[in-house]
Amino acid sequence: MPQSTVSTIVKNKEKWLAKEIGHNPLAKKFKSVADIRLERSMEIFVNQARASNLPLSGAIIQEKARAFATQLQLPEFKGSSGWLTKFVKRQKLSFKKICGESAAVDTEMTDEWVNSTLPGLIDEYEPHNIFNADETGLFYKCLPDKTFTFQKESCHGGKFSKQRLSVMCAANMDGSEKLPLLVIGKSKNPRCFKNVKSLPVLYESNTKAWMTSLIFEKWLIDLDKKFEMENRQVLMFVDNCTAHPKAVQEKLKFIKLHFFPPNATSVLQPLDLGVIKALKHHYRHSLVKQRIDEMEQRKAFTEITVLDAINILSKAWAVDVKPSTISSCFRKDS
Repeated sequence: MPQSTVSTIVKNKEKWLAKEIGHNPLAKKFKSVADIRLERSMEIFVNQARASNLPLSGAIIQEKARAFATQLQLPEFKGSSGWLTKFVKRQKLSFKKICGESAAVDTEMTDEWVNSTLPGLIDEYEPHNIFNADETGLFYKCLPDKTFTFQKESCHGGKFSKQRLSVMCAANMDGSEKLPLLVIGKSKNPRCFKNVKSLPVLYESNTKAWMTSLIFEKWLIDLDKKFEMENRQVLMFVDNCTAHPKAVQEKLKFIKLHFFPPNATSVLQPLDLGVIKALKHHYRHSLVKQRIDEMEQRKAFTEITVLDAINILSKAWAVDVKPSTISSCFRKDS
C-alpha cells in the first residue's frame, strides 16, 4: 500500500472509526450536505407535497430549494442540476408516472414530403410569413402526471378531472409572431366571465368544447382580414382533419392553406414537435406553484375556473414559450 494512502487513512482515522459496523467501504458515498437546515426543509417540503398529491418536477424542487436558501441566508447555494441529482439520490426519490401516434407514420412518405414537396411550398415565402396552426385538448384542472416521489411510496395522484378546453395555437416559422390563442369551452358565458370586459384570448364555445368546421372557418376569415390590413401573403400549414374543411380556401385572399399528409402530423407538424408540449408544461408548472403556495399557507385548494385557465394559458403562451423553441421545432420539421 502506498505511503500516501496510509497517511490519508491515519489523517482521517476519526471519520473511519465513527463508521458503523457492517458499512461497506467500497459503496459509493456522497459528500455531506452543504446545510442540514436546507436538506431537512426540502425533505419536509417533499413529504408535504406528496401527502397533498402534488406532483413535483425537478424544476419545482430546484426553485423551492433556492427559495429556502434565500430564507436561510445561503448566498452560495445555486440549486444546480448537480445538486438536484445528489438530493434525489440522498432522499431516494424516483420519477414516476401517476397511476402514440408516431408509430403509424410512413417514414418513406414523410421523407419524400420533406425533401421534395416542402421546399417548393415555402420557396416564395419569407419565414415570418409561414405559419403552422394546430389545436390541442387541455384538461385544465389536471396537474402533471409524473412526479418525484419516495421510492417506497406507492404513487397516487388526486381525482382526474375530465373538464377540458380545446386550444388553437398558431405561430410563424422564425418564432417572431405568436397569434392570440383560440380557446374553445363548453359554455358560451361561464359564470366566471361575469364582469369581465375582455379576455387575453379569442373564445368560442360548443357543447363538447371541440374545434368545429364553423369555428375554424370563422377564425381563418378573421385572420385573413388581419393579414389583408398588413398587406401580407401568408402560407398556413394545418393538419388534415374533418374540422379543417378544404373548401374554406375559396373564402381566403391572403392566406394560402396547405394540409399535411394524413397520419403524419406527429413528425411533420412543428407545433406537435415541442411547442404545444412546452405550452402545457408551463401551464401545469404554474398550477403546481399555485397549489404549493396554498399548501404552505394552509389554505384549501382553490377551484380552477375557465377564466383562471385562460389567464394562465395566455401568460404561458406570451411569455414562457420562447421564440427559440418555436423556430427550433420548425427546423425539426424541415
